Parts: sequence; C-alpha cells; structure tokens
Amino acid sequence: MKFEHKVTIPASRDAINAVLHDVPRAARCMPGVQEVNQEADGSYTGSLRIKVGPMGFTLSGKMLVEEESAEGLWRLTTEAQDRRLGGGIHANVEALLIEGASGSTEMTMSADIQFMGRLGELGQPLIKRRAESMFKDFAENLRKEVS
Repeated sequence: MKFEHKVTIPASRDAINAVLHDVPRAARCMPGVQEVNQEADGSYTGSLRIKVGPMGFTLSGKMLVEEESAEGLWRLTTEAQDRRLGGGIHANVEALLIEGASGSTEMTMSADIQFMGRLGELGQPLIKRRAESMFKDFAENLRKEVS
C-alpha cells in the first residue's frame, strides 16, 4: 500500500530536521508510539499500539533511519510484528523537506507499507484510512513540536 501526505510547517527546514534527527523526539509525534530505544548499532527498536476498526494490536520491531540533510531527505525503514496476532509490516517512509521563501517548509511524506500475515487480511481500505490518519496526526504533532 502506497500513499503520500503533504503539509506546510511554519518553521525552517533546519528546525524540522532537528526534530527528525532526534528519533525518540520525532517518534513522540506519531500517535500510538509506546517506546523507542536506540541500539548499539545505530538502529532503533520500539513499539506502536494501533487500533484499526474494532481490532487493536501492538507492532514491535526495528527501525533504521537515514538522513541526507543537504538534500532535505529523511528515510525510515522498519520491520515490525505483532506476535499475538501473527502478522507484521515492512514499511519504507520518506520525508522530503523543501524550505520556502516565507520561512515555512513543505514536507512531503510518502510511504510504502506491506502488511504480512493476519494483518494483511484486515482490509486494505480500512488500513489505508487509518495509516493516512496517523500520518496526518504525525504532521500536525510535528508542526506543534517545532513551533
């Protein structure tokens, strides 16, 4: 499943990069994040509690974050599972930051999320609406964080 979300944030690209570079701080902007810990190899582990329709589950897994600050690009790759439900996700998320003349920055977030096992059986339209809602909430929370 692929989707894209654009938002204009009234802050400089550097201010937004500062939040995104601090992965635990950026993670607090995503609804449902329960924990994020940095590992010795530079990756992160964490968990995310999600409710899709009547079903709730907790995804736990590993994230790798890459940045190309000069290009205004931030990437997150994650693999996570819900052991109780018997399913998981593989996600690639990318944020492109383009600073405008007015001091605000346009952030375009694109995601490619693959659902595996029982999570893939929940129904794509329902999952897509929930994922889009979460990214919209993330963008709004990020806007508040940098303001």
